[in-house]
Amino acid sequence: MFRKTLAGAIMVIAGAANTLAGVPTYSQFDLYARTNFAANPGGAYKLPGNYFFSGENIAINDSRQVAFHLSVTTGLFASVWFGEPNEFDIPDGSIVYNSADDAFLSNVTLNNNGIAVWEEAFVTTEGVYSYNANTNTAGFLMNRPLGCTDWGTPEINDSNQVGFRGRLGTGNGYFSWDPTAPTSVAEHVLDVALNPGSPFSFLFTPSFNNNRQIASSARFGPGTGGSNPDEIRIWNADGSSTIIARDDDADPMSPFVSFDNSPALNNVGQVAFVANLAGGERGVFLSDGTTTITIARESTSPVSDVEFFGPDVNDAGLVTFRAFDDDGFRAIWVGDGTTLTRVVTEHDILPSDQGPARVDQNVVSSPVFGGAPRINANGDIAFNCGLTPPDNNQIEWGTGIYVARASVPTPCPGDVTGPGGQPDGQVDVDDLNAILSAFNTAVGMGSPLDLANNDGFVDVDDLNVVLSNWQNCP
Repeated sequence: MFRKTLAGAIMVIAGAANTLAGVPTYSQFDLYARTNFAANPGGAYKLPGNYFFSGENIAINDSRQVAFHLSVTTGLFASVWFGEPNEFDIPDGSIVYNSADDAFLSNVTLNNNGIAVWEEAFVTTEGVYSYNANTNTAGFLMNRPLGCTDWGTPEINDSNQVGFRGRLGTGNGYFSWDPTAPTSVAEHVLDVALNPGSPFSFLFTPSFNNNRQIASSARFGPGTGGSNPDEIRIWNADGSSTIIARDDDADPMSPFVSFDNSPALNNVGQVAFVANLAGGERGVFLSDGTTTITIARESTSPVSDVEFFGPDVNDAGLVTFRAFDDDGFRAIWVGDGTTLTRVVTEHDILPSDQGPARVDQNVVSSPVFGGAPRINANGDIAFNCGLTPPDNNQIEWGTGIYVARASVPTPCPGDVTGPGGQPDGQVDVDDLNAILSAFNTAVGMGSPLDLANNDGFVDVDDLNVVLSNWQNCP
């Protein structure tokens, strides 16, 4: 049951990814909603006053639909909010679901079909619940496998399949559920408490994709101590797996001392994760198991301190994450291994229903951002942040839920290098020589030399991208 594939015998830490149009810039910020005390100046926006969340990841799909849950309301219930751009491209939304009293709701995830899911516990029927924007209906979805008592961090893909970490008795496993076979689940992997033959003593928070794959870090037994070996893997529905990264307890040659929880998996086999390195440094990385791309490291400006919130990644290899900048301000970033761009920074001025608002808190030590940022296929990024008037952070405008719209640079296919080894906006002899020097060799998925097919191999298809765009970039 534990078939595995090591995607590359030698892991190369590279500095550039295969992106078609580069890293976006962000100048348009759409406010979807704003929580606040009803008694505070300005009250709330698109939400009742006195409704709040804590540490919430704001789910977003490719249509810029947004969903999140509210754990604090005016009653004993919790709520789910859903919003989307209206016919005038202005965000609108409302509460679409209220739970039974005393229920616990997990973070909400959202697919491109407008269906949101979350775990619901401490209710009569525990399990995974959903909201369908197409029918405007919400309620219980499933609680498989039989005997499961916890459906941790469920995620829904575009086939409406749900992947999650399930708990049965004292053990955990990664499972996925398909609505076309609602009485069964696929077992991706089980820990040793559920399968005595399993090498894994603990399974961390998973991520799920459109290929019905689950990525996560897993700890080898016996025991669950921090000195035990850890690996990040992608598990398939048939139980086979691919090793993405190993810590130095698993491989003494590994640069990684340990991994943060909550990696992110895209649909082309890449996993974004945060790792601790020798000497106490932390970094953000993207890997397919063969090529590992450095997105950011604390020793390299402008990032100074990577926060303990999971990154997110789209199929273009754009990774978003939270980190402090060199000046000690919190920020949300996006990068591809070549370019690192800040999306929004503490003390930035954003538009709001109250007029210009500052990303700030009335207590200096309080984080201005909540939860982890989320990115869609277009590069749009959803996040939440504290808001105050621009000139007085002692007035609380609550927490704004925003989507930063991506403005993608004009693509220049075939531009892989230039003076200094960086793309220069031209397709010329530098790019031709780079392709020819690697011709008929494996460079790994995500390499900037892999211009076509995303197959990790430089061949005639990649050469044709250069030749067909020769000196033809805008």
